[in-house]
Amino acid sequence: MNKKISVFAVIFILAGLATYLYLSVPSVQEKIAFYTEEDFREENIYSDIASLAERLDEEILKGAEAFTVYLKDIDVNEINQINATLNGIFGSGATYQQVGIVGNSFKKVTITIKRTTNYYAFQAYLNHTPIPDTEKKAQKLYETIRNILDSHITENMTDYEKELVLHDYLVTHCKYSKDTQQNSESDIYRAYGALVNQDAVCNGYAEALQLLFMCVGIRSEFVIGTADEIDHAWNLVELDGKWYHLDATWDDPMPDQGEDALHAYFNVSDDIIKGSHNWEKENYPAADSMDNNYYVRNHLYFSDFDEYKEQAYEAMIYHGNYRYEAVIETYQENEEDMQFIFQDNYRYDSVNWQTFGEEGYNVLVLKAE
Repeated sequence: MNKKISVFAVIFILAGLATYLYLSVPSVQEKIAFYTEEDFREENIYSDIASLAERLDEEILKGAEAFTVYLKDIDVNEINQINATLNGIFGSGATYQQVGIVGNSFKKVTITIKRTTNYYAFQAYLNHTPIPDTEKKAQKLYETIRNILDSHITENMTDYEKELVLHDYLVTHCKYSKDTQQNSESDIYRAYGALVNQDAVCNGYAEALQLLFMCVGIRSEFVIGTADEIDHAWNLVELDGKWYHLDATWDDPMPDQGEDALHAYFNVSDDIIKGSHNWEKENYPAADSMDNNYYVRNHLYFSDFDEYKEQAYEAMIYHGNYRYEAVIETYQENEEDMQFIFQDNYRYDSVNWQTFGEEGYNVLVLKAE
């Protein structure tokens, strides 16, 4: 009987010691959690919101309803900021609930997901995933995307050609919304507004292109920043291993240009666009090439006005083009300069011109009447 008591006492002491170690020594708790909690792994531990946001993006595209992570050095309340770091194209975090703790350092949190109309339309196009009957707008968006891509994209097109035709489609079909005071849930901020309603602001333009690019396999990123110190969104596109800025909103100036697509911000470098646009450069790939700039590729990039006007005259007078769009590195708008187009010809009664772009990158557009 005494032996049984002694054994029981030893077991009690050991159990007490184990409990003490578990409750008071975080490293012991972490070690036990590693073997007892399926999710407690290095790839599931996050110490900053940006990395957690990337994980949320991945889970959204995977179709997850929820996922569990462990937070280190992040207060649970800080997770509320996660949606501010997302582009939100396919979804966002809906709820964040702490469901446990490991040691003194790790908070176990479950995040549930809310998906957007874009998600269902994208999955339907890419993977033929049925769209829920309740998602009527997603069905309409999917049909619009399919019609655009079926009529404008062919298998033998390069990524540059796909990018150009989709950019030109959006610029010539969507108009910048006149009612910019709508709430943040309005369609003008979404791809649906840009593609279905053909009425959107910058976020809608950029979201629409991001969605179309992903559907045709073009690698791109949705950029959030400012332009002329106003909140703005645009895209970064990768072609042949190099990244370029693409701002379809600024290529669709007001008043609307109708069927004429501007290309002032079609594949420009960081150095070009930084004069008017500002973004957190460390969060995005560097764009340091102009190889796939619209004007460079089409031999419409000139160093000075004398070089430019010879080619412009040939295009508009000899070839009968009613419009000529090109870059002149060093140029200042001058009405007298434009008289060259009327020398020794009577093809046009008048020519209007507009300038766009940045310092050292002056886009001049001539249009004959």
